[in-house]
Formats: sequence, C-alpha cells, structure tokens
Amino acid sequence: MIKSMINMNKQFDGKTIRDRSLKQIADKNAAASRPPHLAVILAGDNPVCAKYVELKKKSAIRAGITFSDYQFDNTHSQQEIIECIQHLNDDEEIDGIMIQIPVDLKFDRDELIKSISPKKDVDGLRYCLGLDSDFKPPVVEAILEALRLASLAQGKTSKDSKVVLVGSGFLVGKPLEKALREIGVSPVVISTGAEKSSDTRKISRQARDDMKNSDIIITATGQSDLIKPDMIKEGVVLIDAGTTEANGCLVGDIDPKCYEKSSYYTPVPGGIGPVTIAKLFENLTK
Repeated sequence: MIKSMINMNKQFDGKTIRDRSLKQIADKNAAASRPPHLAVILAGDNPVCAKYVELKKKSAIRAGITFSDYQFDNTHSQQEIIECIQHLNDDEEIDGIMIQIPVDLKFDRDELIKSISPKKDVDGLRYCLGLDSDFKPPVVEAILEALRLASLAQGKTSKDSKVVLVGSGFLVGKPLEKALREIGVSPVVISTGAEKSSDTRKISRQARDDMKNSDIIITATGQSDLIKPDMIKEGVVLIDAGTTEANGCLVGDIDPKCYEKSSYYTPVPGGIGPVTIAKLFENLTK
C-alpha cells in the first residue's frame, strides 16, 4: 500500500489533465458564437492512422469541436490532396488543419505539410520541418507540461538539470530538441541504432554514461522497454513519449521497473498520450 501511494504521488496523471482540459474547452465552446472546426487529412490506407483519426474525432465531440476528415487512398494524386488543403486554408469556417502521420509512401509528406497555412497548422507539422508556424506540436507541448509539473514536484527547473533526449525522430525528437533549446535547455541527444531495434546493446557506452548521469530522461523511440533500471540513477525524472504495441498492450520505451528508481515519471498508457490530444484542441481553440 505504501509503495502504491508513493508511485501515485510521483506519477504524471495524463488522463486527469486531458479530461480537465477538454471540459474547459467544451465550456468555452458552448459560449462561443460557433465551435472551432478541425479538418484532418488521411493520406493512405493505414488502419492504425484511421484508428488515431477516430480517437481524435471522439475527443473532439467531448470538447464541443466540429470535426471533418478527408480521406485519400492510393488512387488519388498528390495534387488532389494539396488542392484540398489549399481549399481548407481559404475556408474561413476551418480553424485548424492537420495531416495524420505517417502518410502513404506514394505521397510526399513534406510537400503536403508545406501546403498548410502557418495559422492553421494546429498539429505543428510545419514546426517539425523547421518552417514558420503559429503552433508547436501537441506532443511537444505535452512533454513541456510534464517537465513543468516535475519541476514543481522537485523544486528544480529543467534549466538546472542534465537532460538526455533519446530519439531524434521527425514528430517528437527533433521538434522537442528545438523547443527545449528555445527555453534555455540544452539536452544531450542520443540517436542510435536503438531507435530501430529493441536490442539495448546497440546503445553506446557513451550514451549509457550520459543516461546514467542524467537528471531527466526523455525518450521517444517507439521501442518497448528500451530503457532498463540499470541504465538510470536514483531520483531521475522519466518522460516517456514512445509508444508501441506488445502482446496486444500499449507499452512505452521505459521498462516500468524503472519507475521505482525515479522521482517522477510519465506512465504508458495514461501519460503523455492523453495530454497530446488535449494540447491539439487547445491549439485549435487558440
């Protein structure tokens, strides 16, 4: 019982944060002249992408948001999707546009993203490309929120900590590094073969040393249980933004056995993921 209480006190509760945010957004939308309108582009026949779009739609309904999805399969052309996005850019009733990533290999992801108006780029995909955008990616905002709450819990800011970022992917790693540097945090970035393999032996000795000495570890590789207890120190903050399915369950990059050594952690599921959806709709409402 005591161990359980300790874990709860240092656990980032993403579901509660999401629910509170969606309630606030719903109340605001109920008093507005019209609800905000999100348009989602699905480019390809990826069932996982379709599932994520459906989850966003359900959350949009909870938040009182108008939701439209535009589906393009392999019979459509790149130009048809771009023309659709340009139409949505010009439509004053559409407040936000996002493309569900990944897109089918037939399509040029970056060119599609570039066609989104910076003012309607609520998923921050232009930010991921290093282009002008009015928004940061929701997952980046969710991680920054977790870091803020960890700082409050510990009384120590991220700027005063040694931060290690494991993974340098398009959607999380690269934009998060950029966002951290913008607020004065200089992370040590570990980008290794471990991003494509769950074999922890692919993590170099230097990378292991960096992790072992770090105050904060943020990971986003999508490889289950990549970070093991012997790779971290006591009292570390663990931010897990990597998710994958293993044996029918959603799991993170960090082995749950690591939680006992941490001073604060984000679980998978129930951590960064739920808050990411809330941050998307906060961007849209703005």
